[in-house]
Amino acid sequence: MASARASPACGNCRSRRIKCNLLRPRCSQCARAGLDCTGYRSQSDLLFRDQTKSTIRRLHASSTRRTAVNKDTACWSPVVIKSTFNVEELAQKVFSDNFAILGGECKKWMDSGAEHPSSVTVSLTSVGLAALAVVHKDPDMMDLARRKYNFARRILTKATIGHHTSGIEQSVAGSFILSIFEVLDSSSYAWQKHIHGAAAFLGYLCSSSHLPVSPVKEIIEICYTTTLACLISGKTVPHFLLELPGRFGTSSNTSQADEDPLLSAMRLFGILGTLVNIRVLANQSFFPPGQLVEMAIKSDQTLQNWAASLPAPFTYQELPKGPQYICQDVWYARMWNYYRLARILANRIIIDNCGIMAPAMLPGDIFKLQHAQSYAFIPLLSQEIYSSFPFMFELEQVPATPLPLSAALFFTVTLLQSLLGLTDRDTLIQDWSSPASEVLGESFTFTKGIVMQNLR
Repeated sequence: MASARASPACGNCRSRRIKCNLLRPRCSQCARAGLDCTGYRSQSDLLFRDQTKSTIRRLHASSTRRTAVNKDTACWSPVVIKSTFNVEELAQKVFSDNFAILGGECKKWMDSGAEHPSSVTVSLTSVGLAALAVVHKDPDMMDLARRKYNFARRILTKATIGHHTSGIEQSVAGSFILSIFEVLDSSSYAWQKHIHGAAAFLGYLCSSSHLPVSPVKEIIEICYTTTLACLISGKTVPHFLLELPGRFGTSSNTSQADEDPLLSAMRLFGILGTLVNIRVLANQSFFPPGQLVEMAIKSDQTLQNWAASLPAPFTYQELPKGPQYICQDVWYARMWNYYRLARILANRIIIDNCGIMAPAMLPGDIFKLQHAQSYAFIPLLSQEIYSSFPFMFELEQVPATPLPLSAALFFTVTLLQSLLGLTDRDTLIQDWSSPASEVLGESFTFTKGIVMQNLR
């Protein structure tokens, strides 16, 4: 357990028992001795340096207490207790440093000493605890995380019968954050239920006209993640989500070269959502195969037009090592991958429906040529997605954080699960991590293991 004598010094200085000045990229003592600095211990490292059972008992005794047991559900209710260290504050910092997908909005909704904690606070605390538990292989910490998770679910359940706009906004964020918990808990596809919940709360905001007048990244992330969940589960994208691009002012005659990047992202979302619904209709045989192929070809052309006239911030460069694609920001890398996923989906619809028409096709049939082109496009687009991962994982670890986990983990899991239904599964499992492993080396091994557990 961390104590007054615990030192965050680097490993070399601790072993040599000399004072460490904690400079980066290496301390002065290591630089003077010509040694590779092994890095400094974080607050979580100090907290977990003694993993004895007695330490674990003291940890949880100081941060939780048992309350009256409900006769229907025996459970533990987390209650914050002031102590020499606060494990929940540490968990919230872990979330803020590693998983702040929804940006600064979460801080606005967090309670500060409130009598009744918000769903946002409890949800992100459960994610931070789960991250600590996964990294340090601490089953007791994971048990505490699951109790926080269940507490957050109860708060969200109560929110469904309330009608306060501020509470609904918190519920959107709280539901979304719980989906990250499911990925850390390696619950495979369980994250979808929370995303659909977040979309339902967002739908209430749409109906009550409490959305902002312009798109914000938080809403865009929820829209895209909901669309991925619909693609995986075979559901149509809710109509109110597909109306959002028009609601925010995007239109087909807007000059994209002068367009706000957020509006460009909403335009892309509209195309992807429409393609997901076309695939659902194809599986339900609502339209003849030829018409579905034409719809998919038209959508693919629209996607190419979208990519051809983007604002300058979307520009990226390709590096040979990996290979890897370098964008201005992680957010732009995500948008490019949603674009590639949409094109893969369009070409999968073409392949599937051309296959149905294949017996009646002549050798020079235009659909037969399109079928061959689509088969060639999908592996290339998939490889472009894999080549974006090194940049995403590396950038979200700068400045270096104590945990080898980040928001890129959640994005990668949801994206790869979506691709599993559109590409060859064995090839994806074998190839997706190659660029990241080449660029990031051993530091990527732990994260890769978490992703693989969610691809089962």
